[in-house]
Amino acid sequence: MLTQDAPKTLRLNVMISEQLIKCLDKTADSLGMSRSSFVRYAIKNACEQSREYALAEAAIALAPLYESDKELTALTVLDGEDFYE
Repeated sequence: MLTQDAPKTLRLNVMISEQLIKCLDKTADSLGMSRSSFVRYAIKNACEQSREYALAEAAIALAPLYESDKELTALTVLDGEDFYE
């Protein structure tokens, strides 16, 4: 029985080359993972890397604005200060 906290899973069918399957199986085996577990792991990591890349790109794009707009940096003097005693 599924609980409300359990994520819903869906089936995904993917066509890939025999060479890629061999690589997938070898890599998954070396990590002690099943093929499906490794595919989930690889997809999750790729999504996380993509998100981190997008955040880094946004930071780079916004850097000139932060350097030129004093209102955005007015409170940076408080960075690292403990607000709780």
